Parts: sequence; structure tokens; C-alpha cells
Amino acid sequence: MTSGDAPLEFIGIEKIGSKPKSKQFYPFAYSLLDTMKETYCWTCLKKEVEVTCKTCNIAKFCTSECESAGSFDHKYECPALQKFPELKIEERMLLRIVGRYLDIQNGVDKKIADFYKNRESSRSVMEIWHHCEEMKNDVNAVRNFDRIYNAIEEFLGKIDKDIVFQLHSRNFINRHSISNPDYLIEIGKGLYLDLCRYDHSCRPNAIYSCNGTVASLRALHDNVDLEDVEKTHYTYIELPPCKIQRRHMLKETWYFECHCERCDDPADNWLTSVICPTCINGSEFRNTIKIHGPEAYANQETLEIICSRCQTTLDREYVYFALEGMRTIRQTLDGATDVSTDTMELLKIYQGALISYERVLPMSNSYFCQLIAAMIPLVQRASMTRRERAIASLDLHAKCEPFVRYVYRYAHPSKAMHFLQMGQLHDELGNGKEAARYLIEAHRIMDYLFGPGHYLSNQTKNLMNYVLQTLKTFQKNFVNVLERVPEAKDALNQRFLMKDEKLAIKEAAKNKKNKNKKNKHKGKQYIQEKNVENDELGDLPELISQI
Repeated sequence: MTSGDAPLEFIGIEKIGSKPKSKQFYPFAYSLLDTMKETYCWTCLKKEVEVTCKTCNIAKFCTSECESAGSFDHKYECPALQKFPELKIEERMLLRIVGRYLDIQNGVDKKIADFYKNRESSRSVMEIWHHCEEMKNDVNAVRNFDRIYNAIEEFLGKIDKDIVFQLHSRNFINRHSISNPDYLIEIGKGLYLDLCRYDHSCRPNAIYSCNGTVASLRALHDNVDLEDVEKTHYTYIELPPCKIQRRHMLKETWYFECHCERCDDPADNWLTSVICPTCINGSEFRNTIKIHGPEAYANQETLEIICSRCQTTLDREYVYFALEGMRTIRQTLDGATDVSTDTMELLKIYQGALISYERVLPMSNSYFCQLIAAMIPLVQRASMTRRERAIASLDLHAKCEPFVRYVYRYAHPSKAMHFLQMGQLHDELGNGKEAARYLIEAHRIMDYLFGPGHYLSNQTKNLMNYVLQTLKTFQKNFVNVLERVPEAKDALNQRFLMKDEKLAIKEAAKNKKNKNKKNKHKGKQYIQEKNVENDELGDLPELISQI
């Protein structure tokens, strides 16, 4: 962070430990996203499709065996897809949930040997949390349900609409994103009846990841007991937003106001802080000031916000301008792609917002950091030389690093990905030591979370080993050079000496020089007295004078 920025607390990977823990969960129902249904198997979710359902001509499978195994789920949606090929994930998912629920209620599950294979759960679908009443009072939620229900009504059979609504509300509240095995993109949604027992936290001590339909809850450090549902938490939302944004997202979708450890931590109010206008105008010192939370006010009655450094009271107009800046950045991020999809145009839009508020919002500000993070993938695609892209991208990564360390605690994979990218960029720019430092940190997180056989662990390890081997080779060659050229070794040592040590060496050199002058004078006298011819001495006098 820049001088004077907010004192965000960092939790480093040294607190991870060495005993990774994970717990597996199986879905009650799952379905692919609309954008993924053509390229991923509808049963195992692998990115290999060779077989198409001959009945609906929509569903894809990697093998005929997967088609057969997936018939338990696909039978619920297949008739609907024959009539409406463009059914969205909401409709396909609900058809699977309702169909499976009816089969269990009617005892069909007992007649099928593999009905619960890789679908085990300690709870029934009606036992999970639902928020039905809140959803019934939410106009948008009811409108969304009516749209889905109308699209699939004729395929549901004899079932009460209220039961469908109860199943829909449980799905809407509890479903999880399913990522690809590389943990890089979302490919579907899954309803995991046991996984949704764990509550949300904006400062999680666990995360879940997916390998096909199987979800794994993974501890972020050794002191997490995954069997303790009360004390183990993962996040329902993305973590970079500030408290105001996070609470809004959670209230809108899950109908509760979050009071987790992070939301109740006064330090989190640094994420909406501003730069003192007096300090930066007077000395370019970016002193950061909170404008949210009771601790932000020097006077609780007048609600005055005072800079701790220069004691200036912030004008209300300045605070309003900063708040407007945060809203503008959020709107810019949400709507930029509606204006243009061109990389350079988007960069100009984001740079315009950055320039407008870089003297108002500090690097600890959540909105400002999200703006910088949005620029990173654009810079990597921009029309520049490879080196220019690497330099610009590394600069943006470095600016975000303190914020990333604060938001993603312990062995969080998002922190590891940030460090992996920084390591790659440092390596590309020839900064071997810095590359190694970030890659070692990234590898330790990946290896702890996913194990040594995971794609991300292997990728990070291979790059780390390459950089370390390059450094060792360089070091070996460097030492050989120093041994052959003592002058270079002396010059290198000089760079790392303390001020007092350099002064002492300088004095010693001065004394040695004075001594050499005296010896040189004595040598000349000795030569003259012995009447030795110059051609007999050769270059000896010159060599003597340099001793």
C-alpha cells in the first residue's frame, strides 16, 4: 500500500499448517448452465461430449454409459426439452428437483438399485432452509417463480403449485455453483442438502470446490473442524465488496443481514475510506480516513469526520463526492460492457474512472481495488508489446496485493491465483527472486487445498521448480565469476555494507594509499643510489607502487 494507506490486517499462509482437511457432499439435483450444456456431459460434467440424446436431441453425454447412468435425472426434463428445446437452467433444475421429490414420495426410489448412488444425504429436501414467507412477500421473487412455473407446468404431473413453490424456494436459497475441476469457471448449479447446513461468513475458514458433481468442503487452515457445523463457515458471495455491498447482496438473495466476524469488525470500514484532501494537496501524503462506522466520527453529535494527521474536518461536500465516486465506479463496472466490448475502449473507460478518483479513494478502498482488478484481464489482451503488457499487468497486481491479502485469508485459492499470476509476470520480466517468492507462496496454498495431483497444484509446482532451478544455475555461475574476478566480488560486497563499515574501509584505503606513496618514494631513492638501469627493472617500479 502507499504511504498513509489504511492499516489492513493481513493473515499470511504461515498460519495454514500442514494437515489439509476436506469433506465430500453429493447433490440432490444438479444442472448445467445454459452456456455450458453443449460442451459438458449432462451426467458427469466432464468436458467431453460424444453422444446426444436421441429422444430430445438436446442433452449431451461423454459416453453411452454416462447417458444410461444419467437417465435417472434426464427423464424428468427430456419430454419438456422435446417441446421446448430452449428451456433455461432454472426450469431444467426445477424439473429435476420436483421429479426426484415425487419419485421419493411415491416410493419409486426403492425400486431402483442405484437411485442414491453418489447422491447420499442425511437430510430430505424438505428439511433444508427455505425462506418461503420472505419470498412470497418479494414481488420480484414471485414473478420469477411464476415465469418458471408457467414454462414447465404441463410436465409436472399432479402436484400442488404450493409444493412446487416450496421446492423452488429451497433450491433458490440453498443451491451452489458447480465449477470445473480447475476451479476457474462456473459450469452449473447443484443442490447439496448437507453442504447447505453450513452458514455463511464474509471471513470464511473453509471453501467448497467441485470435481464433477462431487462438492468438497475444504478447511483453509489446520484449526478448522469440518464436523462442527456451528463453527465452520464458507461464503455465499464474492468477498472483495465492502460491508454495505455484501449485506445488500445477502439480504436480496438470502433474506438475512450478515453479522459475521468480518461484518462486525470495525476494521472492515477501511474498505470505504477516503484520502484526506488537505494532506494530499499539501504534501502528497495519502492519509486515509474512515467515513463509515461509529469510530469514523470524532464528534458523535455533530458527526464530524476529522483527519488524524492534519486535524482537518472533512467537508460534507467532499464526503458526498467520494460516495458518488464509489457509486460511479460500481456503475462503470456493471455497465461498461453494455457501452463497448472492445478491449481498448473498456480500458479507456476504466482508466477514466481511475484518474477521476485516484486522489480521493485510497488503495484500501474496495471500489477502487475492484476497478483496478477489472483492468488486469484487459491489459493482458491490449495492443502492446509483450513486455509492456507484463509491466502494466504486474503494476496492477502489485497495487491490489495488500487488498487481496486482507480479503482472502489463510489458504484461499483466489489469493493463490493472484500470487501465481504475479510469479509468472515476475519470471517473464526476469525478476527471478520475486517470481520464486510468489510461486512458493502460491504452491503452498494450492498443495494444501487441492493436493499434489491437482491441475493447479501441478501447474504452480512446475513453474516454481523451473524458476528455482534457473536461480540456482544463475547463482552457481555467478559464484564462479566472482571467484575468477575478485574486483567484482569486492564491488558486490560494497553494495551490502553498512555506512560505518564503508567509512572504515574508506579510511583504511586512504591510509594504504599514503603508505604506498612513501614506499614509492623510497623505491626511487633506492634505485638511484644503486645506479640500476631502467631497462633492467622493466615494469617493476610501477607494480611495486600499486601494492
